[in-house]
Amino acid sequence: MAARGVFPVKFNNNYYDLKMFLRDHPGGVNTLEMYKGKSVMQAMKKYGHSNSAYHLMRDFQVKDDELKDVILSDNVSENGRIITSEEASRDEEEIAFLEELESRLDWSKPILRQLDVIAPHYEKWVNSAVYRQCRLFSSPFLESFTYTPWYLVPMFWIPIILYMGWMQYFEHVLCIVTDKCTESRLSTLQYIIHIIQGIGLWTIIEYSMHRWVFHRDPGSSLVMIKIHFLLHGMHHKVPFDKLRQVFPPIPALVLAVILYSAVSPFLNYPRIKLTGALIGYLAYDMVHYYVHHGSPADGSYLYAMKRYHSNHHFVNHDKAYGITTKVWDYIFRTFVKIRKLGISLRW
Repeated sequence: MAARGVFPVKFNNNYYDLKMFLRDHPGGVNTLEMYKGKSVMQAMKKYGHSNSAYHLMRDFQVKDDELKDVILSDNVSENGRIITSEEASRDEEEIAFLEELESRLDWSKPILRQLDVIAPHYEKWVNSAVYRQCRLFSSPFLESFTYTPWYLVPMFWIPIILYMGWMQYFEHVLCIVTDKCTESRLSTLQYIIHIIQGIGLWTIIEYSMHRWVFHRDPGSSLVMIKIHFLLHGMHHKVPFDKLRQVFPPIPALVLAVILYSAVSPFLNYPRIKLTGALIGYLAYDMVHYYVHHGSPADGSYLYAMKRYHSNHHFVNHDKAYGITTKVWDYIFRTFVKIRKLGISLRW
């Protein structure tokens, strides 16, 4: 019987404790439970784990004597399902190279100023996830600005959205704010349509930024590599960090002002559409956090999006860009079909 407080598994004659990883496992907690105290070698090969998954295992390795009271066997259930990739087997040379890349960095020190040592292989390195804390800056003051608890986002944006929404409704529907809205007066239905159009506009922005900005190849420029890592690369390298899943409110506000200034001359009732776009953005940030750390029920929309987003992180980094919707992935042919399972995943 396994020791309390640990979740031991054996792989390739090494020992691992997956206790911390259970709820973050893309294939669910229930698919791992049957392997407690057993070898996972056959399962990882059979269900096609990526090279990145084998690389990630190293963060959970423990010394043999730490699990000396745990019975570990090589028996593997044939009914288990662990879904992270379509690859049939691991590439030992590739995994060894990922380990060598990782060894060039000292994770106890700020990572941002060490990126030059992996710069020639940045794309490969950044898409090989680790289960670690990532420090960016030496200064504790600067570092504190890189952490954002999820609840700060609705606390910041909901009052702004409510204020803008009511002010626009008073001005263009009730004509309370101004007496000059006779020609531009809207019905409540028209107002709602503009809000919906703003939400739709956000979905285009969401897809475009994720695909063409956040996943833009930084090339060999160290400056561009550092910018990419700050914008999105860090999220792919440490995708399990709960304090770096949502966009910090102040940079998001600056970005919103820039985008609004750029597109507002081409829109009618731009501030109403901005209100809708902010609703869409808030939904995006909350959905993004939830698909990483939530436990949606099988059959729900968020269950499908959680599996879809996991595919983006751990299999197809150049596809499945949609977070709140798959519509634009269909349109731009970056859609990924997720295989159906015989069981319901549970996180």
